[in-house]
Amino acid sequence: MDPQFLYHAEAVGASGHITLPYDEAIEIQASVALPINGGHGTARAESFRHRNILSFDRAESNVIGSYSALDKSHATLSSVVVEGLNMMDVVTCDRLVMRLTSRHDDAGGDPSFVILGSYFDNLRIAGHHVGVSLATDLFSEHSTWTKLTDAYRQNDKVASEVNGLSMLDSVDGALPESKGMLGVTLARGLDKLPGGLTRNGQGIHVPHFGTVYLGEFLISRQMRRLTMVHVDFGCSTEGCGRAGSGAGNGSSWP
Repeated sequence: MDPQFLYHAEAVGASGHITLPYDEAIEIQASVALPINGGHGTARAESFRHRNILSFDRAESNVIGSYSALDKSHATLSSVVVEGLNMMDVVTCDRLVMRLTSRHDDAGGDPSFVILGSYFDNLRIAGHHVGVSLATDLFSEHSTWTKLTDAYRQNDKVASEVNGLSMLDSVDGALPESKGMLGVTLARGLDKLPGGLTRNGQGIHVPHFGTVYLGEFLISRQMRRLTMVHVDFGCSTEGCGRAGSGAGNGSSWP
């Protein structure tokens, strides 16, 4: 069999699973996946509402996988736009954008991933405007696993910021990864939250509502996955909800 490139990219507008006061899935919205031969795909959903828990005005997801003879590389794009997001009238956002690209050079080496262009427009939590700064610059500058791990070992500033965003604690100064995967939230400045909101690990805790995670980013050598909003409900309603998720990678074979 001739060598081939196996593309992978996926994008989801919104999803979730409620366990109290009933047990039911929030039907996956605006979901699209790329076939292994590449191409492009789009999915849209409008005026969605699941009870009084999760709603939005519009969601659109896109994936692309293609080869560029000019760049001599295979590339993927995963993007999601969600407008008018509302989670139980506590988390609202006029517009959020998730954008994740990957590039696999013919020359080999680690694939590179860039998340620039991912952002929130008028994000509010419990009525407070939350103007978080997302560390898209840090993880786009160190776009490969090798660049990130080398910088972590050699640059104290990078190590300090990665540790501050990581979902796991560093042990003996090592990169805080587990099973080859580093998990972070991109949101900077969680120590300066509006009144009534407190930090819960890498999330924002809202009493009698739950914990909100912003820019949840999973990183491995061959893959990236980004979720813009992840809420763990912890009140009379329990379960979770997510909005603006995508992943990308791909590999040559055999």
